[in-house]
Amino acid sequence: MRALLRSPILLLLAAPAWADPGELDEAEADDTVIVYEPDGTPRVAGSANVVTEEELERFEYDDIGRVLSATPGVYVRGEDGFGLRPNIGLRGANSDRSAKITLLEDGVPLTPAPYAAPAAYYFPMATRMVGVEVFKGPAAIQHGPQTVGGAINLLTRRVPLGGPDGMVDFAYGMRNTAKLHAWAGTGTERAGIVAEVTHLGTDGFKHLPDGGPTGFQRTDLMLKARVASDPALATRHALTLKLGWGQEHSHETYLGLHVDDYADDPYQRYAASALDDMQWRRTQVEATWQLDLSRAVRIRTTAYHHWLGRQWFKLNQFRSGPSLHGLLQSPEGGQSAVYLAILRGEQDPTTPDQALMLGTNDRAFHSFGVQTRVRWRVRSGVVDSQLEAGVRVHGDVVDRLHTQGAFYPIDGRLKRDDTPLETTLDAHTTATALAAHVQEDLEIGAVHLLPGVRTEIVRTAYRSPDEDTDALRAVVLPGFGALVEPLDGLQVFGGVYRGFSPVAPGQPAEVRPETSISSELGVRLGSIGSRAEIVGFVNDYQNLTGQCTFSGGCAGTQIDTQYNGGKAWVYGVEGVAEKEWLLPGRLRVPVSASYTWTESRFRTGFVSGFPQFGTVEPGDRLPYVPGHQAGARLALEHDRFGFGVGASARSGMRDMAGQDPLGPTDVPAQALVDLNASVRPTDQLAIYSTVVNATNTHVLESWRPFGARPTAPFQLMVGIKVRP
Repeated sequence: MRALLRSPILLLLAAPAWADPGELDEAEADDTVIVYEPDGTPRVAGSANVVTEEELERFEYDDIGRVLSATPGVYVRGEDGFGLRPNIGLRGANSDRSAKITLLEDGVPLTPAPYAAPAAYYFPMATRMVGVEVFKGPAAIQHGPQTVGGAINLLTRRVPLGGPDGMVDFAYGMRNTAKLHAWAGTGTERAGIVAEVTHLGTDGFKHLPDGGPTGFQRTDLMLKARVASDPALATRHALTLKLGWGQEHSHETYLGLHVDDYADDPYQRYAASALDDMQWRRTQVEATWQLDLSRAVRIRTTAYHHWLGRQWFKLNQFRSGPSLHGLLQSPEGGQSAVYLAILRGEQDPTTPDQALMLGTNDRAFHSFGVQTRVRWRVRSGVVDSQLEAGVRVHGDVVDRLHTQGAFYPIDGRLKRDDTPLETTLDAHTTATALAAHVQEDLEIGAVHLLPGVRTEIVRTAYRSPDEDTDALRAVVLPGFGALVEPLDGLQVFGGVYRGFSPVAPGQPAEVRPETSISSELGVRLGSIGSRAEIVGFVNDYQNLTGQCTFSGGCAGTQIDTQYNGGKAWVYGVEGVAEKEWLLPGRLRVPVSASYTWTESRFRTGFVSGFPQFGTVEPGDRLPYVPGHQAGARLALEHDRFGFGVGASARSGMRDMAGQDPLGPTDVPAQALVDLNASVRPTDQLAIYSTVVNATNTHVLESWRPFGARPTAPFQLMVGIKVRP
């Protein structure tokens, strides 16, 4: 019993002389959120997967969906073919705009407004990331507010410690696709700086009847500076300033295709979307102070402010007529033929009700806060203990001004009429949150016990010309995990925790937060050069929610409305294996494979205004959750050359909840193959090529937001990297 009392929880009250402070792992000094064993194996009581910098550079993916395609338990719903606004779900969490998972950059929330409007209309460029961490299970309670499925942490480049360093990467490919990625920096253990620029642009793979633009241009800039005290001191300080700026101009649309037009040419766009145009700008300021009170106590505090301003001019709906989603999924004939001809630009409207309503969704987001995390490590004979405690004070401010006007496609071109603009939404919403968590990692011989708890207290406010509401909600989210290491390299782990997703501002009192009781049990094997993990999971949703967005297929007054979805089961198995063989002649063969089986069922029936739910009967399956998906990557590498192949596949998915066999208005199965090759004539120079969708597969990827949307076609890029 005395040994069990040797925990930092009690040592906070009294530090007895017999407690020897342990030393925190050096890996914990950076921005990772997963704790690792010395051989690189995750040491967490839950599923944990990492995409390393080496893997990111192997395929040079620009789409985060392709980056995550071999990660088990991650479901990605494609939309634009480039991953500009990804739809990512974990373990059944609705993937629409990645709003039901916690997204972090260097451990800091990155979405425009995590509590007030968590939809990921901004996502960092995958090209500039140096690592991606995906974790689920009890560890998710450390990183909120979305804790039902799990979290994804994106790692940016660190300040160099060993003097000057840098890189220039330029690639060019089909459809005038060009990428520039360059960084330069220098530093020592006491001070350093790094600057990075990334630009990606393309003419796009779709085409309009008038030949108008369908591509995009996007730029991200980042600057990091770091100063630190003498590392030999017992008490050490480090201050890091991170500045970011980004912008995008894309000719993107929410309008897809009718099933018949998709069959004729999946890469066409309707004339009604010719004016659709998205522009945004983002700024980022973060200051991090790391204080090592000793080799055993580390305090990391980050103050941050993110701002995003976006204007998306686009087709919203007909003035009075069928919904766009329903129209594009219904058989062509009768009145639907008239409305389809108007979308195509083949027929002029004959009544005001047939006018196309186009408008600007003008939104400004402020996200700011301060978060502190404390880790305290104590070693005392057979008992080791590491306590993590964290607190975050966070604020969101969102201003929305949505307007629209009537347009008529006259002779194939959109013409504005003389009626005044309509204001469809004018709202100011805020959210203020206090979040705190405590988790103990108590190691008793080969056993790790990981009790923890998270608390979220959220105040929201919604102001508009016709509504003025405030709400205060609080929730306690306990969790418990255990990990056993019976043999070196073998871990058996499991846990149970309460998941949570907050209610958006301005919702009726009857709308409840999304909550679940989630559990998992798994086995992990690890050694130098190899790793395997298999995990079974069950998410028992007490209340599954859906929120209406344009990206999910909603329109009109439904936008931003949240709906209760009742009880549901999501359960399955995730598996991943990685191995690297060393061959004669300095050859290496890294291989990885993953598989996920998922089953989902609603346990209650209801009628919902959320279009992906609709009328639900008990036993209906959830939309956009594939039953099976798998990924594999194989490479042959040498210091002077390399070849690789990557493949991913998934079964079909439902577009709406239901239990009938999949039909023509659902999403079919998909399989994609990617290739890469590189040559390194010198240590400073590398020439590479990548092929995405090498088989040029034409598969419908999604019916959301409005209509059929294809996968990106065959794309070849050739690039060159230069390092000093």
